[in-house]
Amino acid sequence: MRADARDVLVVITDFNGYQQTRRCLEALRSSRYRDFGVIVVDHGTQEETGEGLLREFPEVRVIRASPQLWWAGANNAGIRHALSLGASAVVLLNNDCYVTPETMEHLLQASRERPGAIVAAVQRDLATGRLTCIAPRSLLLLGFPTWIGPRRLTPAMRSRRLLPAKLVVGGRGAVLPATVLARNGLFDEERLPHYGADHDFYLRARKRGIALYAATEAVVDVDSTRSSAASNPGRLSLREFVATLSSVRSHRNIPHMVELFRLHYPVKHLHLAGVALCAARYCAVYAWARLRLALSPASSTPGRATPR
Repeated sequence: MRADARDVLVVITDFNGYQQTRRCLEALRSSRYRDFGVIVVDHGTQEETGEGLLREFPEVRVIRASPQLWWAGANNAGIRHALSLGASAVVLLNNDCYVTPETMEHLLQASRERPGAIVAAVQRDLATGRLTCIAPRSLLLLGFPTWIGPRRLTPAMRSRRLLPAKLVVGGRGAVLPATVLARNGLFDEERLPHYGADHDFYLRARKRGIALYAATEAVVDVDSTRSSAASNPGRLSLREFVATLSSVRSHRNIPHMVELFRLHYPVKHLHLAGVALCAARYCAVYAWARLRLALSPASSTPGRATPR
């Protein structure tokens, strides 16, 4: 990555997670293709991130932002700065996502082939090496904000290199051309400050005729060690699980779920039916996970989820 690069800028946000940010930046440094710059939006309260970036990654542009910002607001701050520098494209990369040496080359080449589209990388779990997300979609009618779909790349899928997608999950290696951002706007940080903001953005894009693609040769490894407060539901107490239904840092946040379904539910004025289906599924998954944990001979004492 180049200190003076402005045409393509990678935006990474950090909220007191410098160890993952360091690994993310080290992976970018190892890229075979390096003609891009990096912006890190530091919106945490600890000094470790700022000091570490200055010492270890002097080529990175750093923006200090408010700790009150969540995922959407922090990414918007980075995108606005990138556009002010004249970037023709912004690559969103969460700090817990690590590119392979070939990822940036494949991702940006694919974006050049589809200049008016959003192109995203395939996601792989860092711990297991298994693919977790290729070309997902939403089934809001049945209460599924995310329907992951296939988790294996067949030879036919690989041969296409670019797979049409109905949705992109998160900011895990997604190329957003400046022309797309001009048409679609930024993330809705007011109504959907954290979870749901990505779905809203990409669903809006599809409604505006902006194509979404998965680049099958571009892979990011996702490190889930600092996960959502709603992860591993079986290890949450009932009180903790109920708290995830209103916590901003949880993907099960019902108030934000209501907003997402209101904006995009396919049957007007019936969005609460979709929310009810989604919430019922979350509760059923929790109950089943608790039952399995209780019946497991190797079960351990429930632990608390990692915050934000």
